[in-house]
Amino acid sequence: MTDPAPVVETLVLGYGLSSDQGSIGFCGVYLVQTPRRRILFDCGHAGRRRALHRALARHGLGVRDVDTLVLSHAHYDHVQNADLFTHAEVFLHPAERDPQAGDPFTPVWTDAIFSGLALHEGSFDDPDGLELAPGVTITGLPGHTAGSLGLTVETADGTALLTGDAVPSSRALRAGRATTAANEEAAAASIELVRTRADVVYPGHDRPFTIEAGLPGRYLLPRVDLEVLAPDPLTDDPPAPS
Repeated sequence: MTDPAPVVETLVLGYGLSSDQGSIGFCGVYLVQTPRRRILFDCGHAGRRRALHRALARHGLGVRDVDTLVLSHAHYDHVQNADLFTHAEVFLHPAERDPQAGDPFTPVWTDAIFSGLALHEGSFDDPDGLELAPGVTITGLPGHTAGSLGLTVETADGTALLTGDAVPSSRALRAGRATTAANEEAAAASIELVRTRADVVYPGHDRPFTIEAGLPGRYLLPRVDLEVLAPDPLTDDPPAPS
């Protein structure tokens, strides 16, 4: 008897945010459920920790129900909550533990996040095709960073590709260019791989979307705008009692 096809679910949406004070990374966090593994793809930064707990709870899960964590790359907004998953097998390309000098999204303390984790051992020089479960394989997507990883999932509805920031948004796929890239040529090749392989893209900082004729098609989820909740304590009136 064959296993049912794996299922991809969006736990928290990704957003691309910028301001005059700098950028704010809110990455998409995705859950891949199979009969053999429960896989989390990226885990967000510490400011989204409560949102991650709430999202797992909505699926009847806690952090200890996740047995596998795949980190697309080591930028802070994708990895800071990894310490919640010391019980899980963690996949991170070794190149991500030696980031490029001057990368503002991977401070020198980043490697401390990975201490105490059960990092996958063995040959990881060519991660493309490493099978985690039937229908779920690691996909190398270098360029945004040297060791960027994706996850190819053969679902009942076609091939899904979880991309991290190799494809941060539908706009990036349409343009054929990632927002930032350590290696522009490799980044463009990774986007082309996603364009030709995937039926659905689960991007780093956008809603999941289909690919139709090599271009972004339709979003799978409705738009949900972020709401700024914190008032200015000196000028804003407190909310009325409910």
